Amino acid sequence: MNSNKKYPLLVSCEWLEKNYKLPHIRIFDCTVYLPPQPDKIYKIISGRSEYNKEHIPNSDFLDILSISDKNSSLNFMMPSTDLFESFMSSKGVGADTHIILYSRENIQWATRVWWMLKSVSYDNVSILNGGFDRWKLEDKITSSFPVNYKTNNFKAKKKKGYFCRKDEIIKSINNNRISLINGLRSTLYYGKEPINYGRPGHIKNSISIPSTKMIDEETKLYKSNNALKKIFSNANVLNKDKVIAYCGAGIAATNIAFALNTIGFYNVTVYDASLSEWAKDDKLPMSL
Repeated sequence: MNSNKKYPLLVSCEWLEKNYKLPHIRIFDCTVYLPPQPDKIYKIISGRSEYNKEHIPNSDFLDILSISDKNSSLNFMMPSTDLFESFMSSKGVGADTHIILYSRENIQWATRVWWMLKSVSYDNVSILNGGFDRWKLEDKITSSFPVNYKTNNFKAKKKKGYFCRKDEIIKSINNNRISLINGLRSTLYYGKEPINYGRPGHIKNSISIPSTKMIDEETKLYKSNNALKKIFSNANVLNKDKVIAYCGAGIAATNIAFALNTIGFYNVTVYDASLSEWAKDDKLPMSL
């Protein structure tokens, strides 16, 4: 997958502060919260209420649940091209717009939408480095005024290779030229928590690189390219032919994909169903 150079992968809060009023800019808060539950892995809570309290000026709220496959029993799955086209058109997105995505507490929600857009050939999209947390740290102005962009004409053309299914994992699991990366926190990877996605642990032969390691905890910004390269080099990833990223439901995995893209590694695919599917099938191999 080739990188598009016209629009940067990352924009800074300083840049957005100067440009958020431009007519072709479309800014979206993509936040979802997943508080752990005693009887299941998490509860899904929309970030809309936090958006309503305060958000980056001229930003709309993009509900990921509205662009997830409602016919699937799994959460957050990529929807049909028709549904995606209709939704993004209603959000004012078209060929002439530049999307800026952000989220709160965890940038993975912004990278999830970024990956979805890239998978349907839309390259006019950037991530706000540090998201809303960085915006607040820099003491930028916020708004509680709701934003609704004028309807546009979004066209989606599905690209191969951005998402994969379990059959590709099965074929790749013993291929030492492919790096299978689990982007969840290490305690879930090693099955050290009382909750899991069906079975504890991780897909056999996969390695642990928590997606949160891509971010500097203090600044909320992505780590430098050199620091990111070191993380993946130390895990013996960058000398592989391909990366398959997965997590619990194809969210954190997109942050792994994004970080790899920033350092020039583009042959990445995301297992969309991830452990939400794999861990529930006792025939599929897992390890602790």
